[in-house]
Amino acid sequence: MGVVMDFKEKQRHKQLDSERRALQDLSFTKIEQAVHDYFDSYLVLVPAAVKTGKEMCAEYALESFLLGSSMGRFGFYGEEKIAAFKRCKIEFYGLFDDFYDFWLFWGADQQSLDDLQDTCRKYLFNWWSEGFDASLKRWRLKLR
Repeated sequence: MGVVMDFKEKQRHKQLDSERRALQDLSFTKIEQAVHDYFDSYLVLVPAAVKTGKEMCAEYALESFLLGSSMGRFGFYGEEKIAAFKRCKIEFYGLFDDFYDFWLFWGADQQSLDDLQDTCRKYLFNWWSEGFDASLKRWRLKLR
């Protein structure tokens, strides 16, 4: 008799394998540098939670990178980056809302709220784009 397969479990295993391969292209020093570039001015406002802030920035960068990485195959088959981004817009903005709320929790003065929102969006899109490009490169080199 044949083996009965659970397709949800099979899909989850494929997703984990692709995420492991994608994480091979990610450098933690690159994430640390991006956190310094984007959020140093905001981390100063929260001196008691600098370590927590850096860890959360790294975690959200990782999530955004993996989200972009999952869209790389669409780029391989000829879709533009922005069109691929539109496919995962709901997930991206859910991630963005959580990240922005995290920063609002630690407090920010009223004048920097607009800057903070823009900074968070740029930071996450930068990492989404990095993941997309890394995945596209892996697809082109047939390293899926």
